[in-house]
Amino acid sequence: MNWFTYALIGAVLFSGMVLLFKKITATVKPATLMLYVAIFLTIFYLLHVTITKTPIKINGSAMLWIAAASLLSYIANLVYTKSIALAPNAGYSTTIVSLQLVVITVASVFLFGAEINLIKGFGILLAIISIVVLSL
Repeated sequence: MNWFTYALIGAVLFSGMVLLFKKITATVKPATLMLYVAIFLTIFYLLHVTITKTPIKINGSAMLWIAAASLLSYIANLVYTKSIALAPNAGYSTTIVSLQLVVITVASVFLFGAEINLIKGFGILLAIISIVVLSL
């Protein structure tokens, strides 16, 4: 499979996750939910690396980047889950969080030398417009 197929599958699965989070947060606090998600994720990834025999050794600088990414993930997931719990429709929160595509796309130009041409710029503009319209 290519990156696009994986991304589509991820989008469908994340959609299911968000809908379940909305249902769960009716009776479970977001921080508690995310704690249990982290526990289950640890179990699932331990099984995955064990079954696939994926090497887990990394260097020190990678560990620092992973720690930074983990901190961002912790905060982002917690506030995202809180927004899902509070929003009347989980899609509203997801719409706002989707602004990450603009941040990631623009930052990728500076960090990784990615290109933004007129068509891609127009796509970014359409994404921003759709997020604004869906949020109204």
